[in-house]
Order: sequence, then structure tokens, then C-alpha cells
Amino acid sequence: MSAVPDASVYFPERPPTWAEVVTTLLVVATVSGRFVTDSVSVPLAVAGFLLSAVTIGPGAASGFGQLIGQWFRDIGNGGRASAIVVFAAGVVILSQVAEDLVLVLADAAAGGMIAIALYVVVQAVRAGGVEGWTTDRVD
Repeated sequence: MSAVPDASVYFPERPPTWAEVVTTLLVVATVSGRFVTDSVSVPLAVAGFLLSAVTIGPGAASGFGQLIGQWFRDIGNGGRASAIVVFAAGVVILSQVAEDLVLVLADAAAGGMIAIALYVVVQAVRAGGVEGWTTDRVD
């Protein structure tokens, strides 16, 4: 018996949607410019990549990760929109009071975005393609 779980527990039982693929491509296009111009700290980007990879893989598959995922689905579209607005407001406020911290977090986030893009690519390869613009799941 292997101590390493099957990778299928880290991926949804559906292919990615075109909306997810297009969003991923836009994010990669945005973030890749920072890597090309050397304006990103590689150690911070690697840390962000690893943290994100653990979070969207084993972290999301854990009991706590599933609890957070269920809560996020339960709050509905309005609740998710509110959470995004609150997060964005927090970033704006933080950028005004701690600019250096925001720069560090931006470099780590760049690595995290690459991890998410890789996740979507692997999900598409595992599923054998991409389907539709939205999922059939009802919130």
C-alpha cells in the first residue's frame, strides 16, 4: 500500500470550463510579463507557487479545506461577490499603509498564479479536454 494518495483526490470530477481556461490564460499573460522583466523576486514567487500548490491540492482535499469550500459554495454568488469586494478593499487599504508588504505579497501571488495555471492545465489533460463555459453544479 502506497503512502502517496491517488492524484485524483486533488482534482474535481469534471473537466475545466472554458471560463476557467480563459481566466487562466489572462492571468498567465498578466503575470508572465513580470517574470520576463525580472521585476519579480524568484524566491518569493517559488514560495507562493509551493504554498498555492499545497493549498489547492492536499489542503483543499483535507477536511478543513472541504469545510471552507462548502462554506464558499453555501454563501452563494452574492456572498462570493461580497468576499471579493472585501478582499479588494483590504488590498487597497494595505497598499496605502504597508507598500513594501504589498510588493512582497505581489511576488508571492505571481508564483501562486502560475501554480493555479498549472493546476488547470493538468486538470484539462487528466479530463481529456475542456467542456462548456460553466459547470452543471447548482449552488
